[in-house]
Amino acid sequence: MKVAGLSFVALFVLVLGAIAFDGRNDDSPAATPTPAAGANQLVVEQGGKRVTVSVEIAATADQRQVGLMNRQSMPEDAGMLFLFKTTIQYGFWMKNTYIPLDIAYIGADGTVQQIFAAKPLDETVLIPDAPYRYVLEVNQGWFERHGMGVGAKVTLPPNLPPVE
Repeated sequence: MKVAGLSFVALFVLVLGAIAFDGRNDDSPAATPTPAAGANQLVVEQGGKRVTVSVEIAATADQRQVGLMNRQSMPEDAGMLFLFKTTIQYGFWMKNTYIPLDIAYIGADGTVQQIFAAKPLDETVLIPDAPYRYVLEVNQGWFERHGMGVGAKVTLPPNLPPVE
């Protein structure tokens, strides 16, 4: 009976240790998850060009606050789409964000209104000139590489989660 009890305690300690230790230091950046193929695809169109982007969705206050922080890289065809309940005019910054990004402010009608080239770890608040409803973050230079910019139309993914 005592051996079984000790074995259980040893197993419990091993499991607890595995849960507590994820293989990296607390200060190191998190690995970049890759969105599942076909999941959360949005389309950006302009001048006869049409490009699909796999996006992670930031629909809650916590998700929007963290955004792409602590990541080292992101695939070229990936990004993050920030959703807001109403049209707003707050700025974004790059605190704890290691990836140089294009931050595209998008109106309620899906039109890209303004794009900022954001520098890693720069805490300057990038406030757009006009209110927006959505924000798309992609690798810096993405819009230029695809021959698109202000005025591009964004078609949101279907079945978006409720905005909190």
